[in-house]
Amino acid sequence: MNRIMTIAANPKIQRILALVLVAATLLYPVLLPDQTYMHLIICTLGIYIIVNTGFDILFGYSGQISLGQAGFYAIGAYFSAIFSKAGIPVLLAMLLAAAIAALVGFFLAIPCSKLVHHFLSIVTIGFGEIIRLLALNGPAKLTGGANGIGGIPPVNLFGIQLTSKASYLYFVVALVLLALFVKQRIVNSRVGRAMSAIKCNPDASEAFGMKLSKYKSMAFTIAAFYAGIGGALYAHLVRFISPESFSADQSSMFLVMILVGGMGTFCGPIIGSVIIIFVTEVLQQFGQYQMLIYGALIIFVLFFMPTGIAGTIRRRYYHLLNRLPERPAKQRGKDTAQEV
Repeated sequence: MNRIMTIAANPKIQRILALVLVAATLLYPVLLPDQTYMHLIICTLGIYIIVNTGFDILFGYSGQISLGQAGFYAIGAYFSAIFSKAGIPVLLAMLLAAAIAALVGFFLAIPCSKLVHHFLSIVTIGFGEIIRLLALNGPAKLTGGANGIGGIPPVNLFGIQLTSKASYLYFVVALVLLALFVKQRIVNSRVGRAMSAIKCNPDASEAFGMKLSKYKSMAFTIAAFYAGIGGALYAHLVRFISPESFSADQSSMFLVMILVGGMGTFCGPIIGSVIIIFVTEVLQQFGQYQMLIYGALIIFVLFFMPTGIAGTIRRRYYHLLNRLPERPAKQRGKDTAQEV
């Protein structure tokens, strides 16, 4: 066990495993080009990872619970579809849609920054439902009403239209890596440390001069931008959207993914998204018992792993790591010299 933990603690081994995972994902469409449904599932998984990566900054690091992420998800999808159908280049339409989602998130955060716990969750539930109703009852020429918006243009990347699910997969994977990189830079920055401090003890943070409303608004804005990007990606993936895709159940799924994967961790959004997608696909064969089994699995994870899978593994990892025998001083000096 000690040998295994020593190997797992090696940053080089971790980077190699990450590169192998990325390479396997990129080679999958080449080796299995006819698996269109699996390509669609993996693309959807990548989109959920992007949304949950931003949601983790809001919930996992700044401690603000939101049950309205589907609202920002819908804003990104609808505005990207409307802009692209109006003739705006797809990539620019996606960025504009995400920016609008971020702007809405910023203005929503102004009153929400004074709310906590269930009060905040109730407000965000109402926000998500308002966005869905606006999409459902909006002008037919704009939102399509209950019929939704069809014929959404595909992503055009340097003159190449990503019409196939396999080609779209590469685009999604690139954005997933970018989203994870940006999140890590934010978490390790002064802003990220301030958010973590506010989550741990808001009163003490405010006493030290931190503006709680400022950092909470920033967390809301970042999470909304990530959700807007995810919604835009979803719209141009399926090329048809309707209000049913952005209900409160979608917000609940995002929250469950974060809770199962682990809040405030790098791998939590990834693990949670993978597990919930996998479980959802497997449970489809059980028909009416699907939600019963799904709920039982979630209760099991939350009871026995309250910090999520990634949080539990990290806690046990450090517990085992502390029990490892220390390296001799001479060997530590050699390792330090090699790193320098």
